[in-house]
Amino acid sequence: MTELRINIQDSKLPLFMLLAKELDFIVIDETKKPKKLSSKQKKWVDDFQTSLNEVELHTQGKIKLKSAKQLLNEL
Repeated sequence: MTELRINIQDSKLPLFMLLAKELDFIVIDETKKPKKLSSKQKKWVDDFQTSLNEVELHTQGKIKLKSAKQLLNEL
């Protein structure tokens, strides 16, 4: 069996899938692969996860976060 990868506009996908499913010799793998993140996106995700972890630790009383007033005073 040969594998063929096809890129289709999102708006045309439902019609294409309808047609492809009618062909008995086509096997459709509808699993979506996660998109690769750029280094800038990875850094943002890592920073966001760190922030969420800090909020969780704060709600557990394990760390004390700065108030909004303290943050504004730093600027």
